[in-house]
Amino acid sequence: MRLGGRSAVGALAVAGLIGATVSLAADSPQLLLKGESETELAPHGQGNVYAPDVHRDEDGNGWIMWYGGQGHDGHDRIHRADSTDGRHWEKRGVGVDCGTANHVNDPSVVRVGSLWWMFYTVAQTAELDEIALATSADGLHWEKRGVVLPKGEGAVWDSWKVGRPSVLFENGRFRMWYDGQPTTEAAAANALAGVVKREGRAVGYAESIDGLTWLRRSEPVFHEGAGAIDVVRLGDPLIMVIESGSGVRWASSTVGLSWQGRGRLLPLSGGDLDRYGQVTPFLLEDAGKLRLFFGAARRRTWDGNSIVVAEVVLPPLGDTP
Repeated sequence: MRLGGRSAVGALAVAGLIGATVSLAADSPQLLLKGESETELAPHGQGNVYAPDVHRDEDGNGWIMWYGGQGHDGHDRIHRADSTDGRHWEKRGVGVDCGTANHVNDPSVVRVGSLWWMFYTVAQTAELDEIALATSADGLHWEKRGVVLPKGEGAVWDSWKVGRPSVLFENGRFRMWYDGQPTTEAAAANALAGVVKREGRAVGYAESIDGLTWLRRSEPVFHEGAGAIDVVRLGDPLIMVIESGSGVRWASSTVGLSWQGRGRLLPLSGGDLDRYGQVTPFLLEDAGKLRLFFGAARRRTWDGNSIVVAEVVLPPLGDTP
């Protein structure tokens, strides 16, 4: 059982979620949230919300969504919305503020015992991202625990920035996938960093027993320029969904340390809502269906997103590493 409101799917349920083709719900993608408040309007005033992370509430009767919103002042904050049916959402306001940072966004939340653990991207200045932690007993009031995964030291592949974590809690340990980028100097001095620099970014992996101290792998676990990913376990396979300007892409893995790219999972709708891409996706299994939440980019600059949802069926996996 995956903690935090996203359950592992049994073999029979997986059989219904993995089919011959991608299958979209008749009304998808369905608009869920637009940026309307002062902390969601973005500097252009038209709204920018994205990076949804959706979970069952403590009682199992409703849903909680944590998501990022860019304020009219240009700074990002993490917000919360609640729902009884997963379709209609009531905003609850800011959950984790930016404080003195420029950027606080991209939440990945797991529930361990009676505590919510939120791992998120923080950039004190510009977009120099690192990964921080906050914890909460009620999912409303959060204690910031500081940066837990900083950028890599030395001429390594993730020496410039690390961010957009996706975290699972399995077998008594936290497992984190994240995207990273190297500095120009690292790319010139290190062949692996040079490869990632040319690709744009790559996906790294780290583990922790306490959520505070992390041991990261020295090399990426997935390339293809992937970033802003979400990882979910569907029975035996792990599935990764990946943002893209042409629609959400996906990959699969058995243990999460070697991934097989599977191409595009969800094409653009053809309408204005996601005309310029589908960003920061989140995949949720609910009652035998897969629901894909993401930021729909209606502006070429990816700073005018709304949060939408679509139902998908994964194509056959074939060989999974």
